[in-house]
Amino acid sequence: MNARRLLLQVAALATAAASSLAASPATAEPPSPGPERVSPGPQRVSAGPQRVAPGPERVSAGPQRVAAAPQRVAPGPSGPQTAPGAQPAVPPAAPAAPATLAALGGPTVVATAAAPGALAAAPGPLAAAVLTVPATATTTTVAATATTIAATSTPVPWRALVLGGGPKAPMNQVAIEGHVRYFQTLLPDAIERRVLFADGNRFTPTVQYLEGDRLFYRPTRLQRIDGPTTLAGVDRLWRGFVTARPSDPLLLYFAGHGSPDRGRDLDNNVFDLWGGGGLSVRDLAARIEQLPPSTPVVLVMAQCFSGAFANVLFEGGDPEADPVDRDLVGFFAATRDRPASGCTPEINEADYTDFSSYFFAALSGQDRLGRAVDDADFDGDKQVGMHEAYAYAVIHQATSDVPIATSDVFLRRFVPTPDRETMTTPYSKVLAWARPAERAALEALAKELGLRGEDRMRTAYALQFGPGSERVDWDDVEAAHRLRFIRLAKTVVLAHTLRETGDPALVARFDRLRAAESRNPLVEARPAP
Repeated sequence: MNARRLLLQVAALATAAASSLAASPATAEPPSPGPERVSPGPQRVSAGPQRVAPGPERVSAGPQRVAAAPQRVAPGPSGPQTAPGAQPAVPPAAPAAPATLAALGGPTVVATAAAPGALAAAPGPLAAAVLTVPATATTTTVAATATTIAATSTPVPWRALVLGGGPKAPMNQVAIEGHVRYFQTLLPDAIERRVLFADGNRFTPTVQYLEGDRLFYRPTRLQRIDGPTTLAGVDRLWRGFVTARPSDPLLLYFAGHGSPDRGRDLDNNVFDLWGGGGLSVRDLAARIEQLPPSTPVVLVMAQCFSGAFANVLFEGGDPEADPVDRDLVGFFAATRDRPASGCTPEINEADYTDFSSYFFAALSGQDRLGRAVDDADFDGDKQVGMHEAYAYAVIHQATSDVPIATSDVFLRRFVPTPDRETMTTPYSKVLAWARPAERAALEALAKELGLRGEDRMRTAYALQFGPGSERVDWDDVEAAHRLRFIRLAKTVVLAHTLRETGDPALVARFDRLRAAESRNPLVEARPAP
């Protein structure tokens, strides 16, 4: 993030405070045990809160480790729920790398900034806000390409529920509103949807945007809002929309901010709700468990620390429990101990580089500017599955995000192989074991990072976790992409190890998970021409 934007954001917070909005409490993010380390990545500070960056992630069978937690300084309206310490996210630039390993201590980085000049005042106290989805889905015509998935003869009755917006106006950046709007344009008419956004009011000035060098606030321009993004708003729609047709597949999209768990449990992080509340991993798991086991669920989350929500794959959201007996998959913008990009007050959508924009562009065949995306069919079967859309984002997202998928978490839980074994695997073997999408991502990242030879995994690992890696720079895009490479290579090795030595029941469960990650809800809901 450039210094100019950071100054603008801090100024927005200071101005909001002057407008008598209550300041949010700081959240301490203590270390948690875990065998695998995540290297440096960018720190996001949108208009508002300042946070202390968490430490490196450890990926393996245990929890990851985080150093100091982010602070929230932006003032805002208070609500009936307990504030979890929300964190804003602002996108950086560059591709990302997969799995991380190593078991070293976690570095800490603190972002500071001086207060800028005069900025537009934030609005006064606002009621709970929520994003809304239009009653009739808006469809976007996508040019037919070789990679566009053919519509199914019998449409699958997918439904979509969107939770969007920040916890207060100074953290409810216009980019978040744009993410929600873009997602809605991609949904076929057949997909019934509901949207919660900010305070749920279309007339209060809750959306922050940048004009020139000043920050302003305006009402949302979403066509329809079904309620506020609060626990009460979520539960109302869960009862009246989600469980009303419990057997229909469910697509959940979260666009906003996330925070580490206040109790220092990085496996139970929260999605920040309007007014200071939070929806935790276990909160979401409990709600999903109300649906029949036969109901497929897809979860796409773009907020900071979102990787913890991959734990909904396990009963009760507990990473030590058994996997749920359901086709439940998720794709997340960041590991559980890292921030994510995507929350900016800038109004030019060409500058938006959040994970979900790349993911949905590949899945739909069209990006948010209306340009065709026809290079995500990595296996050449004329279809693009969610696993390919994920790989596309890993390759092309020019930020310091380090995305993960549910299959990554599954493998690290059930195949706890030491890093010294996975990182010494010859690169040619890794490529031979990788699926086409994984192979494409590995090759693209290796080329970008200048990695060569059979020992490129060992080389990347030594660079990431060798001397001088104790402190994490969350804005280091190269390090984040190297981490993407390490994580993805480890995922490939662990998948191979599982197939070679794993319990047949675990292999079958993993294959079921991979198959569910290869679906495409946007195409399945579209009737054949």
